[in-house]
Amino acid sequence: MTASMTIFPYEPFELDSGITLLDFQNKVEFSQLIFRINKLKKHDTLIDDTDRIVHFYTDEKNPLDEKLKDIAFIGDLTQYEINSTANLKYVFQKAVQDSALFKDKLESINSQINDIVFDSVTNYTASLTFDPYSDFEKLLKVKDVRLDSSKWENYCDKIISIVSFYVEFTSKKLLLFHNLEKLLSFDQLNELNDYLKSVDLVIVSLESYPLELKEEGLDIKVYSIDEDHVRFDY
Repeated sequence: MTASMTIFPYEPFELDSGITLLDFQNKVEFSQLIFRINKLKKHDTLIDDTDRIVHFYTDEKNPLDEKLKDIAFIGDLTQYEINSTANLKYVFQKAVQDSALFKDKLESINSQINDIVFDSVTNYTASLTFDPYSDFEKLLKVKDVRLDSSKWENYCDKIISIVSFYVEFTSKKLLLFHNLEKLLSFDQLNELNDYLKSVDLVIVSLESYPLELKEEGLDIKVYSIDEDHVRFDY
């Protein structure tokens, strides 16, 4: 997949399947960008930035169509919780969409609840409907539903599991992190890049570290903006 990311005042950054590092060596510029991304993640519009400085384009059929629903704003990998309620809802929703058996079981639960109520309140004739979404968070806590992370041995294992999760349970096209360069080795970055290409997904990581030339043999795409805001594409 080919996408792009626009950050004013720079020309668009092309994003192919795989991992792309955007390295802003100016700490102030990097900090401001992270701040704006977090505001965007919360669907806030900055008072002085009604048009926004950051834009994402992920639709190959309509390259000027920006859809934030295609993007997962993940941020710091060390703080990311794969067993969040929001993620488990993705699992639940996919089960509902894909499984006729699951739907049949829910209808059976509806029927059983109605039978119980009617046995107790014989004058009540209207049917009741069981809504599995209404108390879903409570249900998850009671059942202790979790995605297995016991086999993770490093951050590379964690991020590959995260990628697998988004491929399996969502239609996201781009995952946005920051500071992956500090957590993944040279070989792990190349391994992750190969995996992303195989599943046609884009990862962008916002970075801020000294860079003169991209390390030889590193297969990922790197855009580096130096202290004077001069851009170098590798």
